Amino acid sequence: AMIGGKNYAKSPFNRATQARRQPGSTFKLFVYLAAMRQGMTPDSTIEDRPVTIGDWTPKNSDGRYQGTITLRQAFARSSNVAAARLTQQVGVKAVIKAARDLGISTPIPSEATIGLGTSTVSLLELTAAYAAIAREQYPVQPRGLADVREKGWYQSLTGGATEMPSKIHDEMLDLLAASIRTGTGRGANLTVDAFGKTGTTSDNKDALFVGFARDLVVGVWVGNDDNSSNPGLSGGGIPARIWRDFMQSALGIAPIAAPAPAVEEVDPDALPAEDQENSILPLGGEIEGMGFNLKMGEDGTISVGPSRRDRQEGPPPRDDRRPPEEEPGPDEGQ
Repeated sequence: AMIGGKNYAKSPFNRATQARRQPGSTFKLFVYLAAMRQGMTPDSTIEDRPVTIGDWTPKNSDGRYQGTITLRQAFARSSNVAAARLTQQVGVKAVIKAARDLGISTPIPSEATIGLGTSTVSLLELTAAYAAIAREQYPVQPRGLADVREKGWYQSLTGGATEMPSKIHDEMLDLLAASIRTGTGRGANLTVDAFGKTGTTSDNKDALFVGFARDLVVGVWVGNDDNSSNPGLSGGGIPARIWRDFMQSALGIAPIAAPAPAVEEVDPDALPAEDQENSILPLGGEIEGMGFNLKMGEDGTISVGPSRRDRQEGPPPRDDRRPPEEEPGPDEGQ
């Protein structure tokens, strides 16, 4: 399925195939693939600290830095400085080759900034690159379903593909899963194994989420045709939720249950000083002003009974009055 716009009659421009937009951090897929190809693993470490490369000083979007972290952590939290350092470490050419191998055909400048997704790409090509990870073969050639009567139709879809080494494939799945489990892609979490990556460009002009679960690969882009900014928009927000809701429907899987409300814990040491007199309740007698009596049995159990005054006065008079019955609304009983 492909949706390239809201209304073809009003705008036949297909944003999935014709638009060339910056992919943001979804492009980090190729940076980390290049790193895995050079023998690194998700447990390898990188510095999440400010760095200057030439006249360029990348920054993390949240302004926070965690020091030495694993590549898994860097990918999950989408650290910009870690991606910039990693691009410099593996080499720009290696990153470009990883992108080309997975099917990216649009121009990619030989600059360190490409690690943060500054070059442009179509959503279809980007989604096909993620499909290559899912399929464990590359590249994947996107096309409409061929006529099954066509000779060699299956070979036309899969011919010429290169097998991805199992170790590298598993490592890439590790990174993509971490992004959804603990990272910026938590809004896309499913009740089945899911893999994906968020992307947000400068000034929030573009927001993306691309990923896969089971045998379905989906890419979502949100933005404006005039390239104007969208304050507050990020790949982990609306695009991730669109992706999650679509996948739940398409795969027929149940949504993740909402977490139970947290139980508020009371710190006894934090009680106000004026409450300290009543913090220890007397047993075997009444508590003044509380209206009940506490009694400890021989087995150590504590029972609560009425106060002496309540026993003397007896139960309150019974009120046999009933509240008036409500009249049914106009839609009830129909």
